[in-house]
Amino acid sequence: MFFSVKNVFLLGIFGFVLGALAETSHLERLSLEAPYINHGMRNLWWEYGGSTVIDRKNGIFLTQDVQNQQGWISTRLPTPSSSFEVLFQFRINSESTSLFGDGLAFFLAAERAKPGPVFGFTDKFNGYGIFIDTYNNHRPGTLFPRVIVMKGDGHTPYDYENDGKANEIASCSALNVRGNDYNLGKLKYDKNAKKLRFEIAYQGSSSFIKCFDLNEVELPLTTFMSFSAHTGDLSESHEIASILSRTITDIDDEGTPEIPAEELKGTTYGQKKGSFKKRLIILLLSLIVIFSIFALRSYQVQQEKNRRTTVL
Repeated sequence: MFFSVKNVFLLGIFGFVLGALAETSHLERLSLEAPYINHGMRNLWWEYGGSTVIDRKNGIFLTQDVQNQQGWISTRLPTPSSSFEVLFQFRINSESTSLFGDGLAFFLAAERAKPGPVFGFTDKFNGYGIFIDTYNNHRPGTLFPRVIVMKGDGHTPYDYENDGKANEIASCSALNVRGNDYNLGKLKYDKNAKKLRFEIAYQGSSSFIKCFDLNEVELPLTTFMSFSAHTGDLSESHEIASILSRTITDIDDEGTPEIPAEELKGTTYGQKKGSFKKRLIILLLSLIVIFSIFALRSYQVQQEKNRRTTVL
């Protein structure tokens, strides 16, 4: 089979374009990895405040194991208008094994993070809040820690007296979320299907457990992503180790972005599941090299035939 130099060039361009398209699935503006700070004491894509402490090597501590703290981080730019996925690594832990609180929250809301009473976030928000509530204040018969989902309309307050019971639209038990190892949270939003899904892999596990699926979900026209946490009379540390986000085609897209193994603090997830993006790029580059070799060989054979014809 003969490949002209022109064909090889076009093949190279084709591979480059596909590789570039694979790269665009990553949402840098919604991702956060060590060393976290890239402009002085600031981050280009994220802002933070309250009790939040950023350790370039060890993670982002929204609160430490200290009473009466509240901290937050929030994206400076809104989420994309398409479907997307967020994979975040977090840890909730304390010196006490019996008395601890209060919890960590993840928001997709019209508001950027501001200090407030809802796990460190402002009340009466417009959007969705996912609360990992670690202490049962006034929910008899309900096991905690627990994941509770609230849809905010911008007017309705969080039900403090009953740990969000009046606001709860979905929930799941999260008994294993506290400990020395890190958890992985995975949230998917499918804009076309209007679905929101949340899964957790607990304490270094690579197996995700579905927490909830929500239907008829429509995010605010402009939506920011935030994490927040707070402590009260009881305390625990709430840490974010990394956040990776990407666009997806639908809610069943399984090409979860890979967290580099060296950034995975105590989890085997990165070693067991590779990055779809990286595999695609490597495959394309391999194909380009193979076709280039064949093209060069075909060109050499054709040149040799031409020389023989000239001599004859």
